[in-house]
Amino acid sequence: MVLKGYFDGGNQADSTQYDRITLATALGTCEQWSALEWSWKEVIENHKAQFLHTTNAIGLKKEFAKEKGWDDGRVDSLISDCVNVIDQHIVEPGRIVVPGPYGLRQNITKFGLFVTTLTIPLSDYQRVKKINPKLPNSVTEVCTTESLGFCFKWGKIHDADSYELFFDQGEPFFGHAYDRKHNKQSKKDIAAMKQVVVLAEADMRVSPALQIADLFAWCINHNDDVRRDWHKKLHSLPWNSLVLDYDHLLNPTPGALERTAAWNLPTRKLDR
Repeated sequence: MVLKGYFDGGNQADSTQYDRITLATALGTCEQWSALEWSWKEVIENHKAQFLHTTNAIGLKKEFAKEKGWDDGRVDSLISDCVNVIDQHIVEPGRIVVPGPYGLRQNITKFGLFVTTLTIPLSDYQRVKKINPKLPNSVTEVCTTESLGFCFKWGKIHDADSYELFFDQGEPFFGHAYDRKHNKQSKKDIAAMKQVVVLAEADMRVSPALQIADLFAWCINHNDDVRRDWHKKLHSLPWNSLVLDYDHLLNPTPGALERTAAWNLPTRKLDR
């Protein structure tokens, strides 16, 4: 069985513009994604949209500009139908108990798409970095490492034979995954890395799965202002929204930082 994972970031690791960074992970089997993508494309076509880019849609910018016929009502109708599609295909809570990220328990009656968002407050990351210099230099690296962990745990539940992982193009998360995929020591320490048969960047404009990850990332980064009905409904769906705050960053898994340092991964752009 192949597990396909899609990763899309919300905000940038720049504390002069944002107070947090989020990476959304959407996981499913080939069959699960195929069923959803057919319905998703139908919704996009029915609303005469090209694709869903949540930030542009909410801001009525670019392909969702007013001069192209878009307004708040039309955008809300589009996203509401998109959320309905997600609702039909997302994993359902129920009787079967399986392990989840950070020891959380998942009660499942119907296996379906599994979505997790991981958010790191930038001020917390900067505070802990001053206390513990072993913390990775990049907050995007922390997001990537933890999110890959979610993916591999879900794959284990599904008895995945291999993984196909896709990151939104132009974001820094892909580089950290690439480093781990092509490092002999990290593949030795993370057995599932050997099962990653595809690791690539993708264009979200032609990937419904990345559009879904983008929607979840936007929603969690705006969860202090939930005013639209589709936003409320999305938050009511069964998905994991996790925060790596000061206490979590200050107390990493014993030996994890030392193990990562031993891999001697390339130095990438530092976060502010």
